[in-house]
Amino acid sequence: MLAVLICTCAAALAQEFPLTVETRFGPAVIAERPDRVATLDFNGADDLLALGIQPVAIRYWYGDYEQTVWPWAVEFLTSDPLVIHREIDLEALAATDPDVILAMWSGIDTDMHAKLSQIAPVVAVSDGVGDYEMPWDARARLAGLATGRLEQAETAIARLNARFDDLQTANPNWQGRTASVAYVWDGRLGVYGSGDVRPQILSNLGFATPAAVDALVPEGGFAVDISGESLPDIDADVILWFASQEDFSPVLNLPGRDVLKGGEIFVDDLLTGAFSHASLLSLPYALDRLEPALNASLASPKAPIDLTEGKTQ
Repeated sequence: MLAVLICTCAAALAQEFPLTVETRFGPAVIAERPDRVATLDFNGADDLLALGIQPVAIRYWYGDYEQTVWPWAVEFLTSDPLVIHREIDLEALAATDPDVILAMWSGIDTDMHAKLSQIAPVVAVSDGVGDYEMPWDARARLAGLATGRLEQAETAIARLNARFDDLQTANPNWQGRTASVAYVWDGRLGVYGSGDVRPQILSNLGFATPAAVDALVPEGGFAVDISGESLPDIDADVILWFASQEDFSPVLNLPGRDVLKGGEIFVDDLLTGAFSHASLLSLPYALDRLEPALNASLASPKAPIDLTEGKTQ
């Protein structure tokens, strides 16, 4: 992360091209301010749209939305980009004639990077940063840098940071609290470590990930599937639960669930998506909905908050 920040700060002084961005795969040299931008990041369309860029290619992640992007981004998408699914169609991508390819939250490996680099310069994470570890602000800043829109990115980041600060000031009872972000996906029980973007958002609000959670997550990982025996390790002042198709019955039916003493929030699909995208467009929506939910959970920890129905379980 330090390498990314050093590169960003050095280039921010001028925003001149040609521009060199150091990545884990080697330097990406961008000859001119890009007009045609492709993103392979699963959440990458949001930040580009927020910066006024209509991407020529975007990545489908999940969700059943006609334009691929989620509701907070629909009004910003006015073009018809190529939609790339999990298998990257190199020929189709090349046909969009991108000036640069963003791949900071994409999971590409060395082989794929080499193939993509034959199409256009590829901006990826630097050494020491996991595939899905780059914080929302660093990701937005690097997107702005690589596309010649760093000033716009800094303005948007500052606006969101002010919102985080305002929330902390308005809710001093959040400071020093702990929060876990757990999930039940397709029958699997798991939890996200502090290096993941979802707990990072909560840390921006004053909530720390329990040390016991981070001890469960393997080095270099961002989440881990667990057994019911590990439930005591994920206990926190607040536990946010994500679930496939908003089905929280596996959580409610967990054996030994009574070991959880903190408040619980059952997060609906839209807020789960906003959390997971952690973008310049999704974060305002997430923060607006998080504030009342967090306060309700802290005030009544024995009554789980069900955001799928707007009521307690």
